[in-house]
Order: sequence, then structure tokens, then C-alpha cells
Amino acid sequence: MILYNGASGGLGRYLAGRLSAREEPSHALTARLEDQPGLETELSQLDPGDAITLIHLAARVSVPACESDPSDAYNTNVLLARATVATVLDWASQRGARARVIYVSSGHVYAAQPDGSRLAEDAPTLPRSVYAQTKLAAEQALLSLSSRHEVPFLVARVFGLLAPRQAPNYVLPGLIERVRSGHLDGIPGLDFARDYLDARDVCENLLLLASAPWPDPSLVVNVCSGVAVTIRELLRAVMAEVDPTRADDIMRDAAAAPGRPDDIRWLIGDPGRLIHLTGSLPQRIPLSRTVADAVGGVG
Repeated sequence: MILYNGASGGLGRYLAGRLSAREEPSHALTARLEDQPGLETELSQLDPGDAITLIHLAARVSVPACESDPSDAYNTNVLLARATVATVLDWASQRGARARVIYVSSGHVYAAQPDGSRLAEDAPTLPRSVYAQTKLAAEQALLSLSSRHEVPFLVARVFGLLAPRQAPNYVLPGLIERVRSGHLDGIPGLDFARDYLDARDVCENLLLLASAPWPDPSLVVNVCSGVAVTIRELLRAVMAEVDPTRADDIMRDAAAAPGRPDDIRWLIGDPGRLIHLTGSLPQRIPLSRTVADAVGGVG
């Protein structure tokens, strides 16, 4: 059985769709991270069978919200995440079920690297935002917890995430709104390069990892494409979908602004380990389709 939380979040809704298509036994945990008694009650009503894989998605992901309240971000993303995983592992142990844990982290935990490089899993970490700092702290806390329980543990470091339906503060819906309104001045980090995957591909990769054999009891795996795409290139893809006849003219109006203080010019991952473990290329949905689905409000 696959258990997962964060079902209403940007990844959770797509994970539910992938699980439904695969017809795999699964359960979306509805108890909030801060409701441990509710989680215990919910688990008591489930039959784990012989084995479970917990995919931990739930987190406070808004970078501005984390920056404005670091204590709350740490409490949610580290302390409550650890308590949630501990509760699930205790439940699985009591029911005699084998357990594995996949923790969904972020490529932003890595230290800045030179343009043109691709980050492997053993690259140095140096998170710059409060959000990324809490994700790395959670990785460490959950690794320690899983080791004590003798449970296999995998960190899935997701890089850039695009989806047909995202909150307005994400880059893709933000660019779509800019193109539609004609406000193309002051675009933060316009020439910064990112490593994007469609959320549907991210979820497929997580499920492939959940079913794959793990060669070590603890693993870090980059969930990424390995392909550099600048914000400017993403903007052009949006323009080509919204108003292809004026794309070249509109692009001339695009002007850059500085990125966030925690941002860097280049953040591209190496997907080699992911490909090796899953036997599959990580990107199945091309950028053009993701953009078309987002502009059309489908998917």
C-alpha cells in the first residue's frame, strides 16, 4: 500500500491521479500534520497489508511565508514532519508491515554551482532560503528516525516544478498572467536557468521509485530532467501559446529584474541516479504541452 499526505497540495492532487490510473492500493492521509491524534485514529482504520511506502509531501512551501515566520516553517516542515513519519512507522510496526519512506525535498538545498554544471546527489548543500533550510533539516531528522526504526529511507529532491494548475505565485501562472495583461517589465530572474518537470512527471517518477528496489537503506535521488530552461525561454513558450502571431514583438518588451535574495542564476540537476533506479527517462511531458495545458486550464 502507498500512503501519502499533502493530497490537496500542488503535487498531491496529481499523485492521486497517477495512483488512480495505476489502480494501485493507496490511501491519502487526511489528518493535518498538527493533528497527531487524528492521524492515529485514521491509521487505526486502515489495513496496511504486508508492506507500505509512505510518500511524505505535506509541507509549508511558500518561500515568502517561510521567510516571514521561520519558527512556524521549522515547526511544520521539520518537527511535525518527523512526528508524522514516526506515527506511521509505529503503526506499521504494530501491524507487522514492512515500511519504506520517501521524503519529497527540494533541489534548492544544494549550494550554488557554476553555469553549465549539473548537480549530482553528492554535491555540497548550502540552502539559501528558510524553506530550503527546513527541507534539509527534515531530510536529516527523518534519516535519523528511519535508521533507528531500521526502515529504508529515500530523499527525492525535486527541482523546478510546473503544473497545469498552480497557485498564482508560481512562475508559470505568473508568466501567463503577465503575457495576458501585457506587463512584461521587471520580470525577476528572467535569464536564470532552472530544471523543470511537469508535476505529472514528478508524480510518475515518485511512484516508479516507490516500486523500484533500493540498493541502499538510505538514498538521495534527484527528481529532475537535467535540461536547462531559462525564465525567458519559458516566457516565450507561454507567448507562443497565448498569442503566437505577436510572440517576437512581445518578447522585445520583456525586461529583467533582480531575483530574490536567496535565488541563484543556475540550478540544474543530474538525473542519472533516477534513470538508473527507474529504468525510465524522467521527462515524458514536453514543456510545450505543460504550457498549453496551463494556458487552457486543463490537466
